[in-house]
Amino acid sequence: MRIVVTGSAGLVGTNLIPPLKKRGHEIVGVDRHSGTPDAADHVVLGDLADADVREEAMEDADAIFHLAAAKDDWGIDDDTFFFENLEITRRLIEDARERDIHDWIFYSSVAAMGPGDEPRSEEAALKPNGAYGTSKMRAEWLFREYAEDVPEMSCVILRPSIIFGSGHFSYTNVHRLIEAIRRNRFLMVGEGQAIKTTSYIENVIAATLYLWERRSDGIQTYIYVDEPVRTTEELVDDIYRLLGKRRPGVRIPLGLAKSIAWVADVAADWTGINFPITAARIEKFNTSTNYDASAIREEGFEQTVGIEEALQKTINWHLENVN
Repeated sequence: MRIVVTGSAGLVGTNLIPPLKKRGHEIVGVDRHSGTPDAADHVVLGDLADADVREEAMEDADAIFHLAAAKDDWGIDDDTFFFENLEITRRLIEDARERDIHDWIFYSSVAAMGPGDEPRSEEAALKPNGAYGTSKMRAEWLFREYAEDVPEMSCVILRPSIIFGSGHFSYTNVHRLIEAIRRNRFLMVGEGQAIKTTSYIENVIAATLYLWERRSDGIQTYIYVDEPVRTTEELVDDIYRLLGKRRPGVRIPLGLAKSIAWVADVAADWTGINFPITAARIEKFNTSTNYDASAIREEGFEQTVGIEEALQKTINWHLENVN
């Protein structure tokens, strides 16, 4: 099978292509940036907004793994989120339908469901908070409309939580937290009782392949998060311990931290500098993202890497590669 992998130079794409190749698939990687693994049979370097790029990528393709997306918590405006995550998805779907390419994996996000304290399953209402989550929710709707029109269409929609692992330091909140603790630049804000679900890259890849090999016609939607879920306090404790560092006892009240962050936000607007502390990041750090991923486990999937091992592998990579 000839599979197109969009976002092939990203964290997920670089980890997904080699095992797909081992399973005998021919891989076409598509990305704006270099970095697609050598395992790919063909690389299309360019913007998916460009019809010629999409045409080259889809030539003789049988399936599409759509991973490419705009995602960051600073420096991306709402219009960019909707263009990159929704409009480009619409164009991909239109082109694929014209070519009778009807097998898909689509990486959505738990952000389409919105944050919350209580664990929520795939059956929960979608209540995204912000443009990123809303763009992902609306992209999911496109695939559902597609499935209604084309009965033989198959799409696995995967909603992972925060993905982390070796590589791509600047794009992951877990790496930012590791770096802050490593450099003695971290102080706990708030009580640390927010639930933070995360998804280690090896587990996400294993889950993706598991669902792909068991796909059926229509839409199949799954949340993926590692278990057991933990609080921010527990995550911070683990990182200090695995770095061999003693955790300071000082913590900053949430209200005070927001006031300080407001000053940083103003400075960021003036200077264009991405400061490590922003009001949005503080708010996000203290907001629960609690999701129930029991559905994929009831299908028989078993998490391949435990949370402590996942953190240790990530920290080891970080120490070796981030100066």
